[in-house]
Amino acid sequence: MPERTTLIIGGGIVGVCSAYELARRGERVVLLERGSIAGEASGGNAGQMAIAHPPIPRPGLAVKAVRWMFDPMSPLHITPRAGWGMIPWLWTFWRACSQRRLDRSMDALAAMGRLTRPIFDEIIENESIECDYQPVGGMEVFRTEQGAEDGKAFVRLMKKYDVDAVWLDAGELVEREPCFKPGVVGAALNRENMSLDPGAFTRGVARGARRLGVDIREHAAVRAISVTSGRAVGVTLESGERIDADRVVLAAGIWSDSIARTVGVRVPMQAGKGYHREIEQDGPPLSTPCVCAERFVACTTINGRLRLAGTLEFSGVNHVMRRERLDALSRGADEYLSGVAGKSALSEWCGLRPCVADGMPVIGWAPRAEGLLVATGHAMLGMTLGPATGRLVAQLIAGDSPSVDLSTMRADRF
Repeated sequence: MPERTTLIIGGGIVGVCSAYELARRGERVVLLERGSIAGEASGGNAGQMAIAHPPIPRPGLAVKAVRWMFDPMSPLHITPRAGWGMIPWLWTFWRACSQRRLDRSMDALAAMGRLTRPIFDEIIENESIECDYQPVGGMEVFRTEQGAEDGKAFVRLMKKYDVDAVWLDAGELVEREPCFKPGVVGAALNRENMSLDPGAFTRGVARGARRLGVDIREHAAVRAISVTSGRAVGVTLESGERIDADRVVLAAGIWSDSIARTVGVRVPMQAGKGYHREIEQDGPPLSTPCVCAERFVACTTINGRLRLAGTLEFSGVNHVMRRERLDALSRGADEYLSGVAGKSALSEWCGLRPCVADGMPVIGWAPRAEGLLVATGHAMLGMTLGPATGRLVAQLIAGDSPSVDLSTMRADRF
């Protein structure tokens, strides 16, 4: 058995993929999860993998965000209590909504997208994971002429990064997907996107990691990282138990910042609460995952159910389910899709996305704590980029050159 131990904090998609990739290289790995594997955002998200999708901050969004933020029915909502404490975050977000920043971000995110797609295929095949994997593409669907112009611009952006994307006019869209209502004007189709059951996939990767020897401990909440002579040497759990390690990977989602601060490291982020509601769709089913663009509602058929997901609510770290936010998902999807109106919810869920203000993940060695590697902050792209991040974590720990330029994602940029 190898002498060196890597301890991973977090059992979401990033943590389990990191554990899996390290174990494949023969590393001894211990993974700690505060709750259950895939019990948070990795289990209930939209289940869409959007290759080379832009980050949240982008040109033109800052003005919309100001208009939206205090409207409880808008795609982006900030509660008054959270608003004042978010001022530094909002200022950084505003500055990130520029073309120059978007260009830098897209260079990195497109490279991660090219890395992640084959890793999904490889893991699912090697571990025989049953997760309703559908590599059929994904669409942004529009109902307004301005939306159509935005969609065509999106296709041009995708092609700039060598992504196989096309514009479908209304006729082509309805021929492909008869469930769309009259009034849609077209869709931007990214043929490289895919979808799956995110919880089933994450748990499947965890099983593969266990098969490779990873020690996974659920319900093991970390209180603090242990540092000796400036080096991370393990953790202390909330129970008081101390676990030693040679290096630590922090992949704890929204809880990453509070854990990092125990050793003087900052990973400033906000909890972007997302929701999902699952229904049984009447009539022709949706076979290509989509986003109802003007309403920001993601629609994905998973195991025969239509999952409606979305919203970005900043209300602090809590799991309070707001009925009006869930109802907005159904109303938004009903504007685009037949068979949605009046359908009872088969399941409802909310989870917390770790959102860094500049829209980019945090992947890299932490400052002021040798041996601490941070891998978090993926916001709405965690499921898409999780396998790529796991591969990059393994490369960094092995001392290899990472497959992607990580300069925009450094952990010492705050």
